[in-house]
Amino acid sequence: MDILGEILKQVIEGAAQQQAPQRAPQPQPQQRPQQPPSGMPSPDDLGEIFKQIFGGGSAQKLPDVVKQFEEKGLRDEVDSWVRTGPNKPVSRRQIEDVFGERELEDIARQRNIDREHLAEVLSRYIPKIIDELTPSGQVQARR
Repeated sequence: MDILGEILKQVIEGAAQQQAPQRAPQPQPQQRPQQPPSGMPSPDDLGEIFKQIFGGGSAQKLPDVVKQFEEKGLRDEVDSWVRTGPNKPVSRRQIEDVFGERELEDIARQRNIDREHLAEVLSRYIPKIIDELTPSGQVQARR
């Protein structure tokens, strides 16, 4: 089951709708999909990056990712993402601390994107994704 793929689709579409200006739709000629700004990950890149981080479509590595954040002193933030209620934010610098600049650099280089942009995007989406992956308010241990 590709639960992570479904969650990513919802999260990314929701973010795109929030960023889109609210105006009456205009008929548009057929256009190619917009490419992200230079150095930024595309939606396809994001999907692959999050599957790499979380361990595939079934998010096998979710407990490990949560543990990484907790070990870096971000237990309160993670608890807010897992439990119901508002999600506490996490900064680009905190993402770099949790995953390590070298690992982020490797991921970014593989996809020809900027490491700092990658960390910024991860800081925006990881709280939402963990929130969606834990609807019961708990991280289920996977074996």
